[in-house]
Amino acid sequence: MRLAAKFSQMLAAALLLVGVVLTVYGLIIKAEAEALLRDFTALTVGTSTESDLTRLKQRHIRFFISHTCSEGFCQTMFEVQNRWLSALRLEPHAEFDAWATVKDGVIISVHAWLYRSMPIFPTFPASAGAVDEYAEYPKPFSSSYGSSYDFPTPIGKPYLNVVLDSHATSIQRQRAFQFSFRCLVKPGWGCNLPCDYLPLAWQDWKASLMNSGWPKDNFDSHYPKNDRCKL
Repeated sequence: MRLAAKFSQMLAAALLLVGVVLTVYGLIIKAEAEALLRDFTALTVGTSTESDLTRLKQRHIRFFISHTCSEGFCQTMFEVQNRWLSALRLEPHAEFDAWATVKDGVIISVHAWLYRSMPIFPTFPASAGAVDEYAEYPKPFSSSYGSSYDFPTPIGKPYLNVVLDSHATSIQRQRAFQFSFRCLVKPGWGCNLPCDYLPLAWQDWKASLMNSGWPKDNFDSHYPKNDRCKL
């Protein structure tokens, strides 16, 4: 009996230690994703240079993924994953990606994407929030976006895509890039609504739809249980 009790105590202590380690790991990667986002949003599209991006790379070298160039454009990409948590099946795979595009030595766009694997969605196997900021909208899309702060997202999709350019206000930009990193480290499932990733942009998107005459009941039918998205 003493041996069994001692074994149980050791097992409980080991499980507690594992729990503490994974909790600390989750806090660390969440803080690292926040720091990466903070440095990316400190860049100014159309003004910041490749040298600014190089300094950012030096600060976040652990998460640097690639640097590629083609036809006069260069792209530098970073990635933060919940590798241990997903490997242990404590939560689905989730990651935060951030990248910038440079032309003629100047940053012309920055992008950020937070997503979590959700294979229940057949056409897009993840729920996500994505933000694309341009100095000026690319020509193929410039006529498609309605304003300097827009949401080219089909109703009913499990993601929210936000686009903005240098004419957006500072408040719009702040709200656009206000990611919630809870879904990067949240144990278990859930996180199946775009508001879980971009809570402020979600509110702005919903308000723009309501102002354009979109029926609230119809919106709610596409996003059941979105009451939790209220701020």
